[in-house]
Amino acid sequence: MNGNIFAVVLQISLPLMMLALFNYMAGIIDTIVVAKHDNNALSSVVMIDQIKNLFSSLGAGLATGGSILVARLIGRNEIDSAQKSANTLLTIAVGIALTLVLLLLPLSKPILRLANLTEGMIDLGIGYFRVQIFTIGVALFNSVFLGLEKSRGATTNILVVNLFVMALKVVLTLVFVKIWHGSTVMVAVATLCANLTVTIYAIVMLCRRNYIFRYSPKNIDFKQPFLKPLVKLSFPIFLGRFVFSMGKVIVNSLAMNYGDDAPGALGVSNHISGSVTGVTNSLEDGSSSVVSQNLGAKQVKRTVQAFWCAIAINAVISAVGVTLLYTFCEQIAMFFADDNPTKAALIEKIFRYEGLGIVALGVNAATNGLVYGLGYTKLSMVCNLSRLFVFRIPAMLIMINCFPSLGAESLGIAMFVSNLGIGLMSVGIAIWCMSRVKHNAVKDKI
Repeated sequence: MNGNIFAVVLQISLPLMMLALFNYMAGIIDTIVVAKHDNNALSSVVMIDQIKNLFSSLGAGLATGGSILVARLIGRNEIDSAQKSANTLLTIAVGIALTLVLLLLPLSKPILRLANLTEGMIDLGIGYFRVQIFTIGVALFNSVFLGLEKSRGATTNILVVNLFVMALKVVLTLVFVKIWHGSTVMVAVATLCANLTVTIYAIVMLCRRNYIFRYSPKNIDFKQPFLKPLVKLSFPIFLGRFVFSMGKVIVNSLAMNYGDDAPGALGVSNHISGSVTGVTNSLEDGSSSVVSQNLGAKQVKRTVQAFWCAIAINAVISAVGVTLLYTFCEQIAMFFADDNPTKAALIEKIFRYEGLGIVALGVNAATNGLVYGLGYTKLSMVCNLSRLFVFRIPAMLIMINCFPSLGAESLGIAMFVSNLGIGLMSVGIAIWCMSRVKHNAVKDKI
Protein backbone atom coordinates (compact mmCIF):
# COMPACT_ATOMS: atom_id res chain seq x y z
CA MET A 1 0.00 0.00 0.00
CA ASN A 2 2.93 2.32 -0.60
CA GLY A 3 3.26 4.80 -3.47
CA ASN A 4 0.98 7.59 -4.61
CA ILE A 5 -2.19 7.30 -2.53
CA PHE A 6 -4.49 8.42 -5.35
CA ALA A 7 -3.01 5.75 -7.63
CA VAL A 8 -3.42 3.14 -4.87
CA VAL A 9 -7.09 4.00 -4.27
CA LEU A 10 -7.76 3.99 -8.00
CA GLN A 11 -5.88 0.73 -8.51
CA ILE A 12 -7.90 -1.01 -5.80
CA SER A 13 -11.23 0.60 -6.70
CA LEU A 14 -11.19 0.59 -10.50
CA PRO A 15 -11.76 -3.18 -10.87
CA LEU A 16 -14.61 -2.93 -8.34
CA MET A 17 -16.11 -0.02 -10.30
CA MET A 18 -15.92 -1.97 -13.54
CA LEU A 19 -17.47 -4.93 -11.77
CA ALA A 20 -20.31 -2.73 -10.50
CA LEU A 21 -20.90 -1.49 -14.03
CA PHE A 22 -21.08 -5.02 -15.42
CA ASN A 23 -23.36 -6.09 -12.56
CA TYR A 24 -25.57 -3.17 -13.48
CA MET A 25 -25.69 -4.24 -17.11
CA ALA A 26 -26.67 -7.76 -16.08
CA GLY A 27 -29.45 -6.33 -13.91
CA ILE A 28 -30.63 -4.20 -16.83
CA ILE A 29 -30.95 -7.26 -19.02
CA ASP A 30 -33.02 -8.97 -16.31
CA THR A 31 -35.30 -5.94 -16.11
CA ILE A 32 -35.77 -5.82 -19.88
CA VAL A 33 -36.48 -9.54 -20.06
CA VAL A 34 -38.99 -9.42 -17.22
CA ALA A 35 -40.62 -6.28 -18.65
CA LYS A 36 -41.67 -8.33 -21.66
CA HIS A 37 -44.15 -10.06 -19.32
CA ASP A 38 -47.18 -8.26 -17.91
CA ASN A 39 -46.97 -5.34 -15.47
CA ASN A 40 -47.53 -7.53 -12.41
CA ALA A 41 -44.53 -9.68 -13.37
CA LEU A 42 -42.20 -6.69 -13.40
CA SER A 43 -43.54 -5.22 -10.17
CA SER A 44 -43.47 -8.58 -8.36
CA VAL A 45 -39.87 -9.26 -9.41
CA VAL A 46 -38.80 -5.74 -8.36
CA MET A 47 -40.44 -6.18 -4.96
CA ILE A 48 -39.03 -9.70 -4.50
CA ASP A 49 -35.52 -8.48 -5.34
CA GLN A 50 -35.80 -5.96 -2.50
CA ILE A 51 -36.85 -8.75 -0.14
CA LYS A 52 -33.83 -10.74 -1.32
CA ASN A 53 -31.63 -7.75 -0.48
CA LEU A 54 -32.91 -7.90 3.10
CA PHE A 55 -31.23 -11.22 3.68
CA SER A 56 -28.26 -10.53 1.41
CA SER A 57 -27.33 -7.72 3.79
CA LEU A 58 -26.13 -10.38 6.25
CA GLY A 59 -23.47 -11.47 3.76
CA ALA A 60 -22.54 -7.86 3.09
CA GLY A 61 -22.07 -7.24 6.81
CA LEU A 62 -19.86 -10.30 7.28
CA ALA A 63 -17.85 -9.53 4.14
CA THR A 64 -17.23 -5.89 5.03
CA GLY A 65 -16.50 -6.47 8.72
CA GLY A 66 -14.29 -9.47 8.03
CA SER A 67 -12.34 -7.78 5.24
CA ILE A 68 -11.65 -4.75 7.45
CA LEU A 69 -10.18 -6.92 10.20
CA VAL A 70 -8.19 -9.16 7.86
CA ALA A 71 -6.86 -6.13 5.95
CA ARG A 72 -5.54 -4.67 9.21
CA LEU A 73 -3.83 -7.93 10.08
CA ILE A 74 -2.20 -7.99 6.65
CA GLY A 75 -1.18 -4.35 7.12
CA ARG A 76 0.57 -5.42 10.34
CA ASN A 77 2.14 -8.38 8.52
CA GLU A 78 0.40 -10.83 10.87
CA ILE A 79 -0.25 -13.38 8.13
CA ASP A 80 -0.92 -16.39 10.36
CA SER A 81 -3.60 -14.48 12.26
CA ALA A 82 -5.10 -13.28 8.97
CA GLN A 83 -5.31 -16.86 7.72
CA LYS A 84 -7.00 -18.11 10.90
CA SER A 85 -9.44 -15.21 10.88
CA ALA A 86 -10.29 -15.85 7.22
CA ASN A 87 -10.87 -19.58 7.77
CA THR A 88 -13.08 -18.93 10.78
CA LEU A 89 -15.05 -16.31 8.86
CA LEU A 90 -15.64 -18.66 5.92
CA THR A 91 -16.87 -21.40 8.26
CA ILE A 92 -19.31 -18.99 9.87
CA ALA A 93 -20.51 -17.91 6.42
CA VAL A 94 -21.27 -21.49 5.36
CA GLY A 95 -23.22 -22.13 8.57
CA ILE A 96 -25.30 -18.97 8.23
CA ALA A 97 -25.95 -19.60 4.52
CA LEU A 98 -27.31 -23.11 5.15
CA THR A 99 -29.44 -21.87 8.05
CA LEU A 100 -30.96 -19.07 5.96
CA VAL A 101 -31.95 -21.38 3.12
CA LEU A 102 -33.54 -23.93 5.47
CA LEU A 103 -35.49 -21.23 7.32
CA LEU A 104 -36.68 -19.18 4.36
CA LEU A 105 -37.88 -21.91 1.99
CA PRO A 106 -40.92 -23.02 4.04
CA LEU A 107 -41.80 -19.38 4.77
CA SER A 108 -41.78 -18.19 1.15
CA LYS A 109 -45.46 -17.30 0.76
CA PRO A 110 -45.90 -15.75 4.24
CA ILE A 111 -42.89 -13.51 3.57
CA LEU A 112 -44.33 -12.29 0.27
CA ARG A 113 -47.73 -11.66 1.85
CA LEU A 114 -46.04 -9.73 4.64
CA ALA A 115 -44.38 -7.56 1.96
CA ASN A 116 -47.88 -6.62 0.68
CA LEU A 117 -47.68 -8.47 -2.64
CA THR A 118 -51.12 -9.26 -4.04
CA GLU A 119 -52.10 -12.91 -4.53
CA GLY A 120 -51.69 -12.46 -8.27
CA MET A 121 -48.18 -11.09 -7.83
CA ILE A 122 -47.35 -13.95 -5.44
CA ASP A 123 -48.52 -16.53 -7.96
CA LEU A 124 -46.28 -14.94 -10.59
CA GLY A 125 -43.29 -14.55 -8.29
CA ILE A 126 -43.27 -17.46 -5.83
CA GLY A 127 -41.12 -19.73 -8.02
CA TYR A 128 -38.73 -16.86 -8.73
CA PHE A 129 -38.45 -16.13 -4.99
CA ARG A 130 -37.77 -19.74 -4.04
CA VAL A 131 -34.89 -19.96 -6.48
CA GLN A 132 -33.58 -16.63 -5.19
CA ILE A 133 -33.53 -18.07 -1.67
CA PHE A 134 -30.88 -20.56 -2.81
CA THR A 135 -29.04 -17.68 -4.47
CA ILE A 136 -29.05 -15.80 -1.15
CA GLY A 137 -27.18 -18.66 0.52
CA VAL A 138 -24.66 -19.08 -2.29
CA ALA A 139 -24.10 -15.33 -2.65
CA LEU A 140 -23.52 -14.96 1.10
CA PHE A 141 -20.55 -17.32 0.96
CA ASN A 142 -19.31 -15.67 -2.25
CA SER A 143 -19.50 -12.20 -0.68
CA VAL A 144 -17.33 -13.26 2.22
CA PHE A 145 -14.75 -14.91 -0.05
CA LEU A 146 -14.59 -11.88 -2.37
CA GLY A 147 -14.33 -9.64 0.70
CA LEU A 148 -11.24 -11.59 1.73
CA GLU A 149 -9.80 -11.21 -1.76
CA LYS A 150 -10.40 -7.48 -1.51
CA SER A 151 -8.64 -7.36 1.87
CA ARG A 152 -5.41 -8.53 0.24
CA GLY A 153 -5.82 -6.09 -2.65
CA ALA A 154 -6.67 -8.75 -5.25
CA THR A 155 -9.46 -6.72 -6.84
CA THR A 156 -8.28 -7.60 -10.35
CA ASN A 157 -8.98 -11.27 -9.57
CA ILE A 158 -12.44 -10.25 -8.40
CA LEU A 159 -13.04 -8.36 -11.62
CA VAL A 160 -11.93 -11.21 -13.91
CA VAL A 161 -14.01 -13.82 -12.07
CA ASN A 162 -17.10 -11.66 -12.02
CA LEU A 163 -16.77 -10.63 -15.66
CA PHE A 164 -16.96 -14.30 -16.52
CA VAL A 165 -19.89 -14.75 -14.16
CA MET A 166 -21.79 -11.78 -15.57
CA ALA A 167 -21.21 -12.96 -19.13
CA LEU A 168 -22.44 -16.43 -18.19
CA LYS A 169 -25.47 -14.99 -16.41
CA VAL A 170 -26.44 -12.89 -19.44
CA VAL A 171 -26.00 -15.81 -21.84
CA LEU A 172 -28.03 -18.17 -19.61
CA THR A 173 -30.80 -15.60 -19.17
CA LEU A 174 -31.12 -15.08 -22.91
CA VAL A 175 -31.01 -18.83 -23.58
CA PHE A 176 -33.50 -19.77 -20.84
CA VAL A 177 -36.01 -17.00 -21.56
CA LYS A 178 -35.56 -15.91 -25.16
CA ILE A 179 -34.67 -19.22 -26.81
CA TRP A 180 -36.34 -21.73 -24.50
CA HIS A 181 -39.22 -19.34 -23.71
CA GLY A 182 -38.95 -19.92 -19.98
CA SER A 183 -40.75 -17.90 -17.31
CA THR A 184 -39.28 -15.37 -14.88
CA VAL A 185 -38.25 -18.36 -12.74
CA MET A 186 -35.57 -19.10 -15.33
CA VAL A 187 -34.16 -15.59 -14.86
CA ALA A 188 -33.56 -16.55 -11.23
CA VAL A 189 -32.11 -19.92 -12.26
CA ALA A 190 -29.60 -18.13 -14.51
CA THR A 191 -28.55 -15.95 -11.58
CA LEU A 192 -28.13 -18.99 -9.32
CA CYS A 193 -26.02 -20.85 -11.90
CA ALA A 194 -23.78 -17.82 -12.39
CA ASN A 195 -23.26 -17.44 -8.64
CA LEU A 196 -22.37 -21.10 -8.30
CA THR A 197 -19.41 -20.58 -10.64
CA VAL A 198 -17.98 -18.09 -8.13
CA THR A 199 -18.43 -20.68 -5.40
CA ILE A 200 -16.55 -23.26 -7.46
CA TYR A 201 -13.73 -20.76 -8.08
CA ALA A 202 -13.60 -19.98 -4.35
CA ILE A 203 -13.35 -23.65 -3.41
CA VAL A 204 -10.52 -24.19 -5.91
CA MET A 205 -8.61 -21.18 -4.54
CA LEU A 206 -9.13 -22.22 -0.92
CA CYS A 207 -7.67 -25.66 -1.68
CA ARG A 208 -4.48 -24.25 -3.22
CA ARG A 209 -1.39 -24.93 -1.12
CA ASN A 210 0.20 -21.49 -1.61
CA TYR A 211 -3.00 -19.45 -1.25
CA ILE A 212 -2.81 -16.96 1.63
CA PHE A 213 -6.25 -17.99 2.94
CA ARG A 214 -5.87 -21.73 2.24
CA TYR A 215 -8.68 -23.48 4.06
CA SER A 216 -7.82 -25.96 6.77
CA PRO A 217 -9.92 -27.18 9.73
CA LYS A 218 -6.85 -26.60 11.90
CA ASN A 219 -7.13 -22.87 11.21
CA ILE A 220 -10.69 -22.60 12.51
CA ASP A 221 -10.75 -21.05 15.97
CA PHE A 222 -14.03 -19.80 17.40
CA LYS A 223 -12.28 -18.80 20.61
CA GLN A 224 -9.82 -16.40 19.04
CA PRO A 225 -10.07 -12.64 19.67
CA PHE A 226 -11.19 -12.18 16.04
CA LEU A 227 -14.84 -13.02 16.77
CA LYS A 228 -15.66 -10.17 19.14
CA PRO A 229 -14.45 -7.38 16.83
CA LEU A 230 -16.04 -9.22 13.88
CA VAL A 231 -19.45 -9.04 15.53
CA LYS A 232 -18.79 -5.47 16.65
CA LEU A 233 -17.97 -4.37 13.11
CA SER A 234 -20.28 -6.60 11.07
CA PHE A 235 -23.51 -6.40 13.04
CA PRO A 236 -24.01 -2.63 12.62
CA ILE A 237 -23.32 -2.96 8.89
CA PHE A 238 -25.76 -5.85 8.60
CA LEU A 239 -28.44 -4.16 10.70
CA GLY A 240 -28.09 -0.86 8.86
CA ARG A 241 -28.33 -2.47 5.44
CA PHE A 242 -31.07 -4.84 6.53
CA VAL A 243 -33.22 -2.02 7.85
CA PHE A 244 -32.48 0.09 4.78
CA SER A 245 -33.52 -2.79 2.52
CA MET A 246 -36.60 -3.19 4.68
CA GLY A 247 -37.26 0.46 3.99
CA LYS A 248 -37.20 -0.23 0.25
CA VAL A 249 -39.70 -3.05 0.77
CA ILE A 250 -41.91 -0.62 2.72
CA VAL A 251 -41.51 2.03 0.01
CA ASN A 252 -42.53 -0.51 -2.66
CA SER A 253 -45.52 -1.44 -0.52
CA LEU A 254 -46.49 2.23 -0.21
CA ALA A 255 -45.98 2.65 -3.96
CA MET A 256 -48.89 0.28 -4.48
CA ASN A 257 -51.07 3.27 -3.53
CA TYR A 258 -50.39 4.53 -7.05
CA GLY A 259 -51.27 1.28 -8.80
CA ASP A 260 -49.57 -2.00 -9.74
CA ASP A 261 -47.35 -0.24 -12.27
CA ALA A 262 -45.76 2.07 -9.71
CA PRO A 263 -43.37 -0.37 -7.96
CA GLY A 264 -42.08 -1.50 -11.35
CA ALA A 265 -41.57 2.11 -12.51
CA LEU A 266 -39.81 2.94 -9.25
CA GLY A 267 -37.57 -0.09 -9.70
CA VAL A 268 -36.66 1.01 -13.21
CA SER A 269 -35.89 4.52 -11.92
CA ASN A 270 -33.62 2.92 -9.31
CA HIS A 271 -31.91 1.01 -12.12
CA ILE A 272 -31.31 4.23 -14.06
CA SER A 273 -29.77 5.94 -11.03
CA GLY A 274 -27.85 2.75 -10.33
CA SER A 275 -25.83 3.20 -13.51
CA VAL A 276 -23.97 5.90 -11.54
CA THR A 277 -24.54 5.09 -7.86
CA GLY A 278 -23.57 1.44 -8.38
CA VAL A 279 -20.16 2.60 -9.55
CA THR A 280 -19.69 5.23 -6.82
CA ASN A 281 -20.87 2.79 -4.14
CA SER A 282 -18.14 0.36 -5.16
CA LEU A 283 -15.65 2.92 -3.88
CA GLU A 284 -16.84 2.06 -0.35
CA ASP A 285 -15.12 -1.30 -0.62
CA GLY A 286 -12.01 -0.07 -2.41
CA SER A 287 -11.28 2.91 -0.21
CA SER A 288 -12.16 1.07 3.02
CA SER A 289 -9.45 -1.51 2.26
CA VAL A 290 -6.89 1.25 1.68
CA VAL A 291 -7.97 3.03 4.88
CA SER A 292 -7.86 -0.24 6.87
CA GLN A 293 -4.40 -1.28 5.73
CA ASN A 294 -2.90 2.18 6.26
CA LEU A 295 -4.55 2.38 9.68
CA GLY A 296 -3.07 -1.01 10.55
CA ALA A 297 0.35 0.26 9.44
CA LYS A 298 -0.11 3.45 11.57
CA GLN A 299 0.06 5.70 8.49
CA VAL A 300 -2.47 8.33 9.60
CA LYS A 301 -1.66 10.87 6.88
CA ARG A 302 -2.29 8.37 4.10
CA THR A 303 -5.51 7.29 5.83
CA VAL A 304 -6.81 10.86 5.54
CA GLN A 305 -5.59 11.22 1.97
CA ALA A 306 -7.42 8.04 0.93
CA PHE A 307 -10.72 9.63 1.92
CA TRP A 308 -10.10 12.80 -0.09
CA CYS A 309 -9.15 10.70 -3.10
CA ALA A 310 -12.46 8.82 -2.79
CA ILE A 311 -14.39 12.11 -2.60
CA ALA A 312 -12.63 13.45 -5.71
CA ILE A 313 -13.23 10.27 -7.73
CA ASN A 314 -16.91 10.08 -6.79
CA ALA A 315 -17.46 13.78 -7.49
CA VAL A 316 -16.22 13.38 -11.06
CA ILE A 317 -18.17 10.17 -11.71
CA SER A 318 -21.39 11.61 -10.23
CA ALA A 319 -21.17 14.88 -12.16
CA VAL A 320 -20.52 13.18 -15.50
CA GLY A 321 -23.15 10.52 -14.84
CA VAL A 322 -25.91 12.93 -13.86
CA THR A 323 -25.23 15.10 -16.91
CA LEU A 324 -25.52 12.13 -19.27
CA LEU A 325 -28.61 10.66 -17.60
CA TYR A 326 -30.56 13.92 -17.71
CA THR A 327 -29.48 14.61 -21.27
CA PHE A 328 -30.89 11.29 -22.47
CA CYS A 329 -33.57 10.78 -19.81
CA GLU A 330 -36.49 10.59 -22.24
CA GLN A 331 -34.79 8.06 -24.51
CA ILE A 332 -33.66 5.92 -21.57
CA ALA A 333 -37.16 5.84 -20.09
CA MET A 334 -38.67 4.86 -23.44
CA PHE A 335 -36.09 2.09 -23.82
CA PHE A 336 -36.98 0.58 -20.44
CA ALA A 337 -40.69 0.98 -21.14
CA ASP A 338 -40.38 -1.05 -24.34
CA ASP A 339 -41.62 1.97 -26.36
CA ASN A 340 -44.78 2.28 -24.24
CA PRO A 341 -45.34 6.08 -23.85
CA THR A 342 -47.47 5.71 -20.69
CA LYS A 343 -44.90 3.57 -18.89
CA ALA A 344 -42.06 5.80 -20.10
CA ALA A 345 -43.78 8.93 -18.78
CA LEU A 346 -44.23 7.28 -15.36
CA ILE A 347 -40.58 6.23 -15.19
CA GLU A 348 -39.39 9.67 -16.29
CA LYS A 349 -41.53 11.46 -13.70
CA ILE A 350 -39.99 9.45 -10.89
CA PHE A 351 -36.42 9.63 -12.14
CA ARG A 352 -36.45 13.39 -12.75
CA TYR A 353 -36.54 13.82 -8.97
CA GLU A 354 -34.63 10.74 -7.84
CA GLY A 355 -31.70 11.57 -10.10
CA LEU A 356 -31.13 14.87 -8.28
CA GLY A 357 -29.79 12.93 -5.29
CA ILE A 358 -27.07 11.03 -7.15
CA VAL A 359 -24.27 13.44 -6.20
CA ALA A 360 -25.31 13.28 -2.54
CA LEU A 361 -25.11 9.48 -2.66
CA GLY A 362 -21.58 9.75 -4.06
CA VAL A 363 -20.59 11.74 -0.96
CA ASN A 364 -22.27 9.13 1.22
CA ALA A 365 -20.36 6.30 -0.48
CA ALA A 366 -16.98 8.01 0.01
CA THR A 367 -17.83 8.67 3.65
CA ASN A 368 -18.84 5.03 4.18
CA GLY A 369 -15.45 3.95 2.88
CA LEU A 370 -13.81 6.09 5.57
CA VAL A 371 -16.24 4.95 8.26
CA TYR A 372 -15.79 1.24 7.45
CA GLY A 373 -12.01 1.55 7.26
CA LEU A 374 -11.82 3.26 10.66
CA GLY A 375 -14.07 0.65 12.20
CA TYR A 376 -16.88 3.08 13.07
CA THR A 377 -19.51 0.80 11.58
CA LYS A 378 -22.14 1.95 14.07
CA LEU A 379 -22.09 5.28 12.24
CA SER A 380 -22.97 3.55 8.99
CA MET A 381 -25.87 1.88 10.78
CA VAL A 382 -27.06 5.25 12.07
CA CYS A 383 -26.87 6.61 8.51
CA ASN A 384 -28.97 3.83 7.05
CA LEU A 385 -31.52 4.02 9.86
CA SER A 386 -31.76 7.78 9.39
CA ARG A 387 -32.08 7.43 5.65
CA LEU A 388 -35.11 5.23 6.25
CA PHE A 389 -36.83 6.54 9.36
CA VAL A 390 -35.80 10.21 9.32
CA PHE A 391 -35.93 10.92 5.60
CA ARG A 392 -37.49 8.34 3.28
CA ILE A 393 -40.58 6.93 4.97
CA PRO A 394 -41.69 10.27 6.52
CA ALA A 395 -41.27 11.95 3.12
CA MET A 396 -43.27 9.17 1.46
CA LEU A 397 -46.11 9.40 4.00
CA ILE A 398 -46.23 13.19 3.70
CA MET A 399 -46.44 12.99 -0.09
CA ILE A 400 -49.17 10.33 -0.03
CA ASN A 401 -51.34 12.08 2.54
CA CYS A 402 -50.71 15.75 1.77
CA PHE A 403 -50.10 15.79 -1.99
CA PRO A 404 -52.19 12.95 -3.44
CA SER A 405 -52.72 14.84 -6.70
CA LEU A 406 -49.05 14.42 -7.63
CA GLY A 407 -49.51 10.70 -8.12
CA ALA A 408 -46.49 8.45 -8.64
CA GLU A 409 -44.29 11.54 -9.04
CA SER A 410 -44.31 11.59 -5.24
CA LEU A 411 -42.09 8.50 -5.23
CA GLY A 412 -39.31 10.42 -6.96
CA ILE A 413 -39.66 13.37 -4.59
CA ALA A 414 -39.41 11.07 -1.56
CA MET A 415 -36.29 9.44 -3.00
CA PHE A 416 -34.70 12.84 -3.60
CA VAL A 417 -35.42 14.04 -0.06
CA SER A 418 -33.97 10.82 1.35
CA ASN A 419 -30.82 10.93 -0.77
CA LEU A 420 -30.17 14.62 -0.16
CA GLY A 421 -30.70 14.20 3.57
CA ILE A 422 -28.25 11.33 3.84
CA GLY A 423 -25.71 13.24 1.75
CA LEU A 424 -25.80 16.20 4.12
CA MET A 425 -25.62 13.90 7.12
CA SER A 426 -22.57 12.18 5.59
CA VAL A 427 -20.75 15.51 5.40
CA GLY A 428 -21.15 15.95 9.15
CA ILE A 429 -20.01 12.39 9.84
CA ALA A 430 -16.96 12.80 7.59
CA ILE A 431 -15.94 15.99 9.40
CA TRP A 432 -16.21 14.22 12.76
CA CYS A 433 -14.22 11.18 11.56
CA MET A 434 -11.49 13.34 10.08
CA SER A 435 -11.10 15.27 13.31
CA ARG A 436 -10.75 12.00 15.21
CA VAL A 437 -8.08 10.74 12.82
CA LYS A 438 -6.10 13.98 12.87
CA HIS A 439 -5.99 13.93 16.65
CA ASN A 440 -4.83 10.31 16.66
CA ALA A 441 -8.00 9.28 18.44
CA VAL A 442 -8.63 6.16 16.36
CA LYS A 443 -8.04 3.10 18.53
CA ASP A 444 -6.93 -0.24 17.18
CA LYS A 445 -9.97 -2.54 16.93
CA ILE A 446 -8.11 -5.84 16.87
